[in-house]
Amino acid sequence: MEENNGNGWFQLEAKSPLKNTTPLKSTNISKKSPMKEQAKENRRNNKEHITESKLQKEEEIFHRPAVDEKPKRRNSHEQLTESVTQEETAHQRPSVQSSLKDKHVKGQSNKWEEDIPAAFHSQTVGKRGPVLEQDNILHETLETFVHEKIIERPVHVKGFGAFGYFETMNAMTEYTKLSFLQNPGQTVPVTVRFSLAVSTKGTPDTSRNVRGFSTKFYTDEGIFDLICNHIPVFSVRDAIRFPESIKAFLPSPKNNLIDPERFWSFVARAPESTHFVVRIYSDAGTVKSLRHIPGHSVNTYVWRNAQGVRRYLKYRWIPFAGEEYIDSQEAAKLAGENPDIAGKDLFDTIASGETVEYGLYVQLMNPEDEAKLPFDPLDDTKVWDEQQYPLMPVGRMVLNRNPDNYMEQVEKIAFSPSNLLEGAELSDDKMLQGRANIYWDSQRRRIGPDFRNIPINHQQDWSPADLQTSGEGRYVEGQLVRSDLTKQDDFTQAGQYYRSLSPVGQEHLVNNLAADLAGISNETRGIVLNYMYQASSELGERVKRQIDMQAKR
Repeated sequence: MEENNGNGWFQLEAKSPLKNTTPLKSTNISKKSPMKEQAKENRRNNKEHITESKLQKEEEIFHRPAVDEKPKRRNSHEQLTESVTQEETAHQRPSVQSSLKDKHVKGQSNKWEEDIPAAFHSQTVGKRGPVLEQDNILHETLETFVHEKIIERPVHVKGFGAFGYFETMNAMTEYTKLSFLQNPGQTVPVTVRFSLAVSTKGTPDTSRNVRGFSTKFYTDEGIFDLICNHIPVFSVRDAIRFPESIKAFLPSPKNNLIDPERFWSFVARAPESTHFVVRIYSDAGTVKSLRHIPGHSVNTYVWRNAQGVRRYLKYRWIPFAGEEYIDSQEAAKLAGENPDIAGKDLFDTIASGETVEYGLYVQLMNPEDEAKLPFDPLDDTKVWDEQQYPLMPVGRMVLNRNPDNYMEQVEKIAFSPSNLLEGAELSDDKMLQGRANIYWDSQRRRIGPDFRNIPINHQQDWSPADLQTSGEGRYVEGQLVRSDLTKQDDFTQAGQYYRSLSPVGQEHLVNNLAADLAGISNETRGIVLNYMYQASSELGERVKRQIDMQAKR
């Protein structure tokens, strides 16, 4: 069972989850990426080409001086600038605290100035005390300490951030009215938060986990949020089962210890999770660098153009540096050596002056196609065939600056799939519909009702009138029911993914599954093995054989 502990859910093979790509070690999208070459060409030929000074302007968007204090509505760059400038100015005002710090740390480095108390001693009667109740400096020092932490996110607790810009490479006017995708060469500032879906602050970066990849675009028309995961499917397709799916990965409420039975009993109750399980238990579930992961919207969204034509779409980020994963043994080794290895790698890369770049692609589908497909395109446990629905290049994202205030810029950033702009809508995807508004409820509880006024969220002048609702003009009718989708097909794509893996990748998947399944009840294991057989008789047989071999040791 020692192998099981090292491999389990919280700890997969060098195979990209992208269909028809080569094993990971030889996958390299960055060096000769058509989109990257196109970016260079656009900068040479476009009349509104991006000069070095313009890029610097975008990179420093969070630090420019305020330019407008009038009560009129301002554009996004002005709002963001003024908010951050006001916050920085507040920190610069002289105070009793700063004067006392100067007195006590004269001649010392002030790198960790915020850690230094306003005074090194409480106010007392004589040198030995007692301490006076009137000592408001003592009181506020302790009060500030006990209240400075905010409530953690319910999921995606551990995260890292970076700033940069997004540049449109190909005009998407034919498909959407999204303002920042109309002309090649358009740029907007962005903030990205990478995260571990099921985590605490101490969860190792290399754990078997889903990596969140959320991007906030700061446009003149408002905020646009794109929330992605590095695994392209989810474990359930209805938001009413989301809490159940997350609790499956958590420690037992009885003793706070991980119990594999809790996760696998959930899988037994949710056959639609089979596709997710084979992906997360392959090497795609273990990562050591955020610079080498993709981002998938997972859910299906809608683009609407100026003519009112709607199309389904899935978003995809592809790292220019190529996709890379590690196996369970390396993941366990690195977890012990440096549990923050992915976050440190991201920070150190940007701090050294290098940029981290990703290409944004989309898959588009005519909604009428759903009648011809063997699965429901609004099912988030499914991927779309890239031969039938090819990836279309949209633009590139360049991350070039690290945060300098983790709490204000990373912890307090608030995403929501309903932060939409004209031309982008939500589909009828049940999971997406359920997520639509609950994010805002979570932010209110976590950081307060004024979370939009936090500078990094950049919605100081926000009102409900700024919201974009989806489906304007649609006619929908039907009976009120509680039902699963008509076309479920829970196993076909799971089997396709297994067969797409390299021989080494298949072996790692089998070993990872067997290591965990060996430690659960016969009843639950029997149900899950049946799912594996339905996905691929070869997969099911190999996993069962491996479990039997472990039992004989």
